Amino acid sequence: MVSQSPINTLNYARHDPQDESYVIHMLTSGPRSFLTNAYLIETANAVVAVDTFMIIPDALALRELLHSIGKPLIAIIITHGHPDHYNGTATLMADFKDVPVISTQGITDCIRDSIDAKEAKWKPFFGDEWPSEKILPNQWVKNGETLCLDDLDYNFKDLGAAESSSDLYFTLGINKSAVFVGDVVFNQMHGFMNDGHSQQWLVVLKQLADELKDVKTLFTGHGLPGNPAELISTQIEYVGVYQNEVAKLANGNNSLSQEQKNELEGNMRKAFPHYQLTGFIQAGADSVANELALT
Repeated sequence: MVSQSPINTLNYARHDPQDESYVIHMLTSGPRSFLTNAYLIETANAVVAVDTFMIIPDALALRELLHSIGKPLIAIIITHGHPDHYNGTATLMADFKDVPVISTQGITDCIRDSIDAKEAKWKPFFGDEWPSEKILPNQWVKNGETLCLDDLDYNFKDLGAAESSSDLYFTLGINKSAVFVGDVVFNQMHGFMNDGHSQQWLVVLKQLADELKDVKTLFTGHGLPGNPAELISTQIEYVGVYQNEVAKLANGNNSLSQEQKNELEGNMRKAFPHYQLTGFIQAGADSVANELALT
């Protein structure tokens, strides 16, 4: 019996932009670990990773893909402080010591402040697949800073709170033909609303609609890449609909009953019938209800 390669357990896609000096390799985890995307940006002499998955098997698949490219890993970028995007860093770095893990100070603080609680919540579910070693970002970029990695410019923007308690995005190259936004924009996925920043998330999305209007391709934390204007507009619509549905059901209260959460899920499924990650619908209801009750 032939054992299956770790890479083959995840969905793989290659994006080779014309007239650009890089290739983007994209891996997507299964539903059990939230259909999360991680990326390897390949340039002439090296590779930069963008996010590192949540559990060991997914991170091993990313590491195997890295080895198949045959170029050294020179940096890892963490887009925000949710464990499905940072938890696999130590696994990925096993064969590459002293690689800088790049993010903002705000994202690093979010990870440090929540890492124990996330482990307490998720390790019982994932068991031995949950990494025991954690590596936090150790190189911090400031808003508007550009890093040149293997002759490719990475242009960073610190967004502060949006989908999570601290988010960033970055564009690639002088032409800024691609942008990576972490979970600030989903594609055909129900949003993760648990951090309770939905109103600020809308502010940031409207800001991005203007800032990224000339970028060709947006790469998401969950879902396929696509046109920035279209994906951002759809995400604005989604967050607004979710807020409105929660507000109607909560009627000023800071939480929803289980019956109300069931109704919320039904309404959101009806409004967005093709979206995946339906488990996120009820999970964020109380956070958004509490947020709206305080305003």
